[in-house]
Amino acid sequence: MTNQDADAAVPRRGRPRSADLDRAVIAAAVEVLIEQGYAALTIEAVAGRAGVGRPALYRRWPTKDHLVVSALIETVPPLRVPDTGEVLRDLGEFAVEFALRLAGSPVGPVAIAVLVEAGRRPDLAEMLRLHYLRPRDTVITDLIERALADGRLNKNLDVGTIRDLVFGPPVYHWLLTGTLTDGVAKTLVEAAIAALQTPAGADG
Repeated sequence: MTNQDADAAVPRRGRPRSADLDRAVIAAAVEVLIEQGYAALTIEAVAGRAGVGRPALYRRWPTKDHLVVSALIETVPPLRVPDTGEVLRDLGEFAVEFALRLAGSPVGPVAIAVLVEAGRRPDLAEMLRLHYLRPRDTVITDLIERALADGRLNKNLDVGTIRDLVFGPPVYHWLLTGTLTDGVAKTLVEAAIAALQTPAGADG
């Protein structure tokens, strides 16, 4: 995939477009994704649902992948980081909110399905990483790096490992059981953070 293809997933200035039309198309795309899934989504189906012509969609989103990634960006915005003054508490609250938002949103299963498809499609995977995953992962990375710099987490573990161990358990629980409560999410995240803290007596 070229940089030009990847950049098409992000709104750009140029010919004036109707914001109402963009919102209608994104809403239609989300509805089709929820009702029929990623595999069944077509530009034609979204155009019909939004009440617009296909050429208007193709000018804005050259492929269905561009449209789907844009829909995820618009409907699953990055979370705001808590600021409690205690970095591990911030990390825990953020992880719990992340998992609960994913599990509680009708778009959650859609996001998982698109990520699964990306595992078979390097071009889609790159588009997701560049425009959807990386901006969200940057926030998580910053939180974990703060905790490591403060000596609060085991410095023998890298940022990616800590991220996976903190955010993974509640998401896995949701995928396995189909449900995720606030209590369960907090228990899993707090247990993970407790296990990852700097061992007592270790050099900072």
